[in-house]
Amino acid sequence: MSDYFYLEDSESDMGMTPVPSEEMVGAIREIARKEGVEITDQQILEEVYGNEMEKDKTRDKTNLYIDGTNLLAGLVEIFGYDRVPPFVSIIKTIGKYYKIDHIYFYASFTPRKNVRKTNVKKQILLEKKFFDQVKNLKQVIFYKGYRSPASKKEKGVDVHLAVDIIKHAFLGEYQRAVIFTGDADLAYPVEVVRQLKLPIFALFLPNRFSLAIAYQALSSIILDYKGVFKKFRPTKRINKLNIVKIKDPV
Repeated sequence: MSDYFYLEDSESDMGMTPVPSEEMVGAIREIARKEGVEITDQQILEEVYGNEMEKDKTRDKTNLYIDGTNLLAGLVEIFGYDRVPPFVSIIKTIGKYYKIDHIYFYASFTPRKNVRKTNVKKQILLEKKFFDQVKNLKQVIFYKGYRSPASKKEKGVDVHLAVDIIKHAFLGEYQRAVIFTGDADLAYPVEVVRQLKLPIFALFLPNRFSLAIAYQALSSIILDYKGVFKKFRPTKRINKLNIVKIKDPV
C-alpha cells in the first residue's frame, strides 16, 4: 500500500495533491459516522487501495520461458529417444533454484512425412509423449509453432518467445524471468530485459550452452546431465555460473 493517496487538483503543478493515507482513512471514517455507518479501517483500505492491493499480489511473479524444441533435441542427444527424462523431473530440479509461477513453452512438431524413416518415427512419437507431459502441467502456457513446408525448418517459435519475454516485461506480468535455451539468437531479448532493470536468469542443458546468453543473464545454471558439460575458458569474465551435476533425473 502507498503511504499517500493522490487526489486530483487542477491548481497543482502536478495535477494532483498527495494526502497521507492515515488522514484519508480518518476522513472517510468520519464521513461514514455522520451518515450513521460504521466501517473498519480494513474495509476502507480495500475500497480505496483495492487496485493497488491486487497489484501487490502480482509483484513477486517469476516466469519461466522454455525453448521446447531446443530442450527436447538436447535431451535426445544426451539420453537417446528411449531414455528422455519426464518433463516434470526437469521442472522439479528447476524448482530447487527458482520459485516458478508461470511456464511458457514454445515448440513445433516434426512433419508427418517420411514417417517410415526410423528416426523420424521415433521423433514424432517422442514429441507427442513429451509435449503431452508439458501440456498436462496447469502452470504451462504452450505455444505451438510450425514447420516450413519447403525447408522443414521450425518457424515462429524463437520470435514468439522473444516477443513474449519483452512484452510481458513491459506489461509488468513478471518481476523476474528465467530463460531455458541454448539458442544464442535469444541473447538480445535477455539484454533488453536487463536494460529494463528486471532480473533475468538463464538455464542450459550441458550440450546446449550459449556463452552469449550467459554473458547477458544475471546468473546461469547448467543442468549437467551425465556430466556432459566440459570446462571452458571464456575470453572475458562470465556472470555467475552454477554447474549442477545430475546423473539420473528420473
